[in-house]
Parts: sequence; C-alpha cells; structure tokens
Amino acid sequence: MFQVDGRPTAARVILDLLTASPQVEFGLDMLTLAGEIMGLSPANMRVSAARLCTEGKITRTARGSYTLRTEALPAYTEVSSWRTRIERMVAWEGTWNAVDHSRVKRSDRAILRAHHTALSLAGMAHWTPAVALRPNNLDHGTHGLRVTLSRLGAAAECHVYRIDEMSTGDVEAVPRLWDTAARTRRLQEASRALTDAARTRDNYTAVENARTSLLLGSAVISTIVHDPLLPEELAPVTPLVELIEQMKDFQDHALTLWLQLLHDGRRT
Repeated sequence: MFQVDGRPTAARVILDLLTASPQVEFGLDMLTLAGEIMGLSPANMRVSAARLCTEGKITRTARGSYTLRTEALPAYTEVSSWRTRIERMVAWEGTWNAVDHSRVKRSDRAILRAHHTALSLAGMAHWTPAVALRPNNLDHGTHGLRVTLSRLGAAAECHVYRIDEMSTGDVEAVPRLWDTAARTRRLQEASRALTDAARTRDNYTAVENARTSLLLGSAVISTIVHDPLLPEELAPVTPLVELIEQMKDFQDHALTLWLQLLHDGRRT
C-alpha cells in the first residue's frame, strides 16, 4: 500500500502550496484558510508563516502576500521540475559518476545529514563507506552532477569524478546497489493510489478531496523526485513516465479545486 503522511505540519502545507502555485499571491488569509481545510488552526499557520520568514525560506511582499525564497530551499529545483524530470535522462554508455566523501567530517551532524540528503536526491548509492556512485546517464554528465550536488547541499570536501571502467565483478555487483524491484513497486503503488483517488472523487466533498489531493499529491511528487533515474539497462523507465503523466492530470485538477476553495473562502 502506498504510504501517505496524514498529519502534515503547517510549514509543509505552506511550502507545498507556494511551490505548486508560484504564480498565485497567497496572503495570510488564504494560508490560514488552507490550514483550516487541512485541520490546522489559524494560529498554527500564522506562527509557521512567521517562522518560515525568519528562516528565510519565504518572504512577505509589499502587497502582503508570501513568496518562496528558492535560494534557501536546496531541493526546490528538483521538486518544482518534477513534471519534466524524465527529460534529464540521456543514453547511458556504461560509465559511472562517483562521489568520494572520505574527507567529509563526521563530527558536524548537520553538514553530514545535508550531505547524505543531497546524495539521495541525486540518486547516488553507497558503494563503499567512502564512495557513492550512480550511472552517468543524466544531462551535463559529471560536471552537471557536481553542480547539482553543490546546490543540494553536499559537503564541500567531497570529490566528484567519472569511472569509465570497472572489473567484471564490480560491473555485476554495482547494479544491485539499487533495489530496483522495490522502486518499481513504489511507482506502481503510487499509480494505483492516484487511480483510486480519481475514481472515488465523486463520493467526497470538495474540501475532503482537497485534503486528499494535497496529502497524496505531496507523497507522489516526493516519490517522483526521489527516483534515482536509472537507465533502462538497470531498471524499467516506463513506470516512472506513466506515473508522471498521471500525476500531471491529478495535480491540474487539484490546483483548480484548491484555488476555487480558497477564493470562495470555503472551509467545509
């Protein structure tokens, strides 16, 4: 069964809405209404909006609306471009990109946590305790990965390089670093969850559908964003392509519903 977090935080709701609809001006009244739809108190939403401003993740404009400060959100590019994520893939020639993080200090847990989060978002798998790698099948190659990891918050002490040749044993073993069966299963479960939500939509109120769309949509987009984008030689690409297309339709409907509710001021 596809896992969905049924208890989002106020900060998560705010960031999800601002990311999904960057063209919309969300005032505090709209954000508090969105919070009420999600079962969060107005006070909770106000405090979270103020905290996000203090943290530099969002800012309040002269018009009183809130906008994202994308430079303070390392994963923003990945999250906001999920619709075109598959376009990053290029033909794989059998080479690999590796990250050597043997010089990364283990004493600073915040840096280490950000580093491993960056590796995960970049689709890297740990080969040895000091080296992570992935197929060299994304646009802009090794240099592109280096830029991406830096933007995502990888430790400055790590080194990114390309591996053109491996031993026969490594060639056979390395692909097993990714649990491709579990990955395909997650994509299929996400697809079924979207299908079920669309099929049963008429059984629920607009507000109930809005709640479901935010919770489920956020979980599916996270699944898409965390997909390692492995080449067809290592894992089937079709399930990801189909899920992205399905999610596009789901989010288009969800955004229309959410904006209608927020503009109408409906809570129930």
